[in-house]
Amino acid sequence: MKIAYIVEPRKVIGGGVRAAMNLAKGLKLFHGQDSRIFGIYPNTVTDTDIHFIPVDTLKPFSFKYWNSLRKFIKTERPDIVHCLGLYTALLCILQKKIFRENYRIVCTVHRVSMNLRHKNLIRFVLRLIEKNIDATTFLTQFQKNHYYSNVRFRPEKYAVIPNVIFIAPTGSDEEERLRDELLSGMKADYIFAFVGRIVPGKNMEFFLRAIARLQEKGMNAGGVLVGGYEQPYYDSLNRIIDECKLGGKIKFIGYVNNPTAYIAASDFILFPTKSEALPNLLIESFATGKIVFSSDIPQMVDLIDEGHNGFTHSTDDINGFCDQIMAVASDPAKQHELTANAKLTYQMSYSPELVVSKYYQIYTDL
Repeated sequence: MKIAYIVEPRKVIGGGVRAAMNLAKGLKLFHGQDSRIFGIYPNTVTDTDIHFIPVDTLKPFSFKYWNSLRKFIKTERPDIVHCLGLYTALLCILQKKIFRENYRIVCTVHRVSMNLRHKNLIRFVLRLIEKNIDATTFLTQFQKNHYYSNVRFRPEKYAVIPNVIFIAPTGSDEEERLRDELLSGMKADYIFAFVGRIVPGKNMEFFLRAIARLQEKGMNAGGVLVGGYEQPYYDSLNRIIDECKLGGKIKFIGYVNNPTAYIAASDFILFPTKSEALPNLLIESFATGKIVFSSDIPQMVDLIDEGHNGFTHSTDDINGFCDQIMAVASDPAKQHELTANAKLTYQMSYSPELVVSKYYQIYTDL
């Protein structure tokens, strides 16, 4: 069985590509199955365990992307193409029909919403995808309900399966070394971390202002931002750092293949996101027993068991958000309870072998 993962090219690697990478690794580890990832923009990510097929364009709507996909399918002849997103699913459906290919199509819906400006066209496209796709996976029940009710994308064959997240082992000595390095560099007593693409939708403005407000309230906090970013947004965040007098208290790490060490080295995860499907960061935080303080958008409220394995709060109330953080930071017993519950959540719902087996079952059932 030859499986190909189809992604959209981006300058900044996000959760969707990381999910494809982890699923490819899981299939090889647990089922001896090799696979390919098509659509990576050159020089954005490397991993010796994964076979990438790059495309030299950042425009998935372009002829260059279409032609590259055609050449890839013609050369590789995959049995299954697993598309990360409805747009790539549409391209694979069209190529299958036009060129009379016989591969099966699986689509994972990785976003919470989609562009609905051209509603009549969108409805036509959704019907086309529904009728020609072999299986759909949604990351969460909330996401599935949203697409069925609001977007009106209603595939007949679907499953709710989270992303595959591997937690690369890091020794306690390495974690302690990194933690000491970060605390010393920021002259802080607490480390708050965010891992993911540094883009406006992640609301990093709030992250920075929350660190500043915690400082005002007497908590010597520092922030670590791990992930790729584009220069204009990075520059705007640096202006907020200057405005809030956070010089030295914020560290940008950039994209790393294994961000687990930074999560493990932190005290808390600060996640003020505006829109999510199923963030890798949440699963990684559960796995490492880190306490997440998240925005209270509906999908995060649905994923976090309030006060049991994390917290959600409105980002319109920065004082209340920070008071919640400080209450937990001053309660070691509560921290111990939350850490244990977070790890149990990961083991019961997100362990890689469990999740990979669900995806593999879909492939073998087609």
